[in-house]
Amino acid sequence: MNDRDPLAPADDLDPRQRLVVAAIDQIEKHGMGQLTVRRLAAAAGVNIAAVNYYFRSKEALVTAALEGSIRNMLADSEEFLARMADEPLEALSGLLGYYLEGGMRYPNVGRAHLHDAFHADDYSGPFPKLFAPVMERLRDRVQTAVPGLDERAAARRVVAALSAVFFPAFFAGLYAGLNALASPADRLAYARELARQTLAPVAVPEPAAPAPQGKRPKRG
Repeated sequence: MNDRDPLAPADDLDPRQRLVVAAIDQIEKHGMGQLTVRRLAAAAGVNIAAVNYYFRSKEALVTAALEGSIRNMLADSEEFLARMADEPLEALSGLLGYYLEGGMRYPNVGRAHLHDAFHADDYSGPFPKLFAPVMERLRDRVQTAVPGLDERAAARRVVAALSAVFFPAFFAGLYAGLNALASPADRLAYARELARQTLAPVAVPEPAAPAPQGKRPKRG
């Protein structure tokens, strides 16, 4: 088993790749506000001038790093979505667990993806744009998997499931006292429970009880 930190720059990467990996690593460790060119270069094991040589600016490097991580996430998401036709519960449990585990392991990277959304209510960045089609495909998979579920109801179930995953991932400290998601086993059980709720059969409304019949007045 490979125990190397996936965010640590590897010796066999070229300087440009090392800078990209180091940017993600430093964002997670220190947050966007503490990111400096000097710190990035030191983490990547390259000269400060390499940042300008390969990316022109720190901002361009951060953009490239975040977009790369988004595309990796989207590729993994597509694998789970492709499996939903044959094994909807297992695939959806895996997808929600993947988002939860990644969000809790790398919360600062997740916040960086939504930095403009958090701070300026701006959803025009790469993550909102690239993730929107994933949510639409997930809605369609859920609708297909649950007989009788219409599109709007499927969309509401997707909103509920993703909100239940991303909120505790970004604000883990809010729920720390409950100790509900502390272990991988807890998180796996939580993701599976969310998947079951999302794929639950449509409730069939009970027939309305007949209105009570009034007594007919007696004739004199």
